[in-house]
Amino acid sequence: MKKSYSPWLEILIVVLAGGLIWILGYPQYEENIEINKRYQVRVNMHTLRAAIENYAAYNKGKFPRSSEEFKEFFSTPSNPYSNKSINPEDIIIFQFDSKEEPKEQSPDSKNGRIRGTAGGLAYGYFIAEEDSFPSAYGILGFDTQGRPLAEKLPSGETKVFVLYE
Repeated sequence: MKKSYSPWLEILIVVLAGGLIWILGYPQYEENIEINKRYQVRVNMHTLRAAIENYAAYNKGKFPRSSEEFKEFFSTPSNPYSNKSINPEDIIIFQFDSKEEPKEQSPDSKNGRIRGTAGGLAYGYFIAEEDSFPSAYGILGFDTQGRPLAEKLPSGETKVFVLYE
């Protein structure tokens, strides 16, 4: 004679296995989502760079001083954190004090101290004293806390991710 057993034991095993898979996999899933959002911000930075370079191509190599100037070249990408379009008016515009400042990647530099909305963009430019148009620029993107995107190098040093000319 066969012994009968309860199907509850099988259900409990399936539920526990599913819970274990969720416990082990969910943190990696969340981490991958954040990594994808950071890469989308980088893509948006390149979109802004293309708009600035297109503006310069049509204006004898001069870079813009405001978002109004490059607006017609900007293709309004989507903010990965808010899922809203990034309009040129949403971009933070600031000015550098020296020609080398846009290249600085230290968290203590001007690039590292700028703050914005999560997934937003910033455009900084430098105008030499003898000139009236910008001759250098830097582009920043912001992470989930509104700080500039940065990466930690194997040496332990942190560098701000900046696109510059």
